[in-house]
Amino acid sequence: EKKPIIIEMEDAEGKKVKVEIVATFEDSGKTYAIANDLDDDESSYIFEVKSVEEGDILVSVDDEDEFDKVANFFDDFLDDEADYDLNAK
Repeated sequence: EKKPIIIEMEDAEGKKVKVEIVATFEDSGKTYAIANDLDDDESSYIFEVKSVEEGDILVSVDDEDEFDKVANFFDDFLDDEADYDLNAK
């Protein structure tokens, strides 16, 4: 069984939050990660995964068009997963 990836980061207000990486996917040659806030069920974050010499890092997606595109892609991914789970029963 895969161990969850949990990291501590700072949100936009500088508050420390613990998030779990729940999915990664590729789109247009880039890799993205979705992280859920462990203390707030309503909050998720989208990051671009970049490889650097020390390993992979998470970078915020600041471009609004890119963010919207990735968020829509992820919403479709969640819808597909939900459909699959419902059909599996």
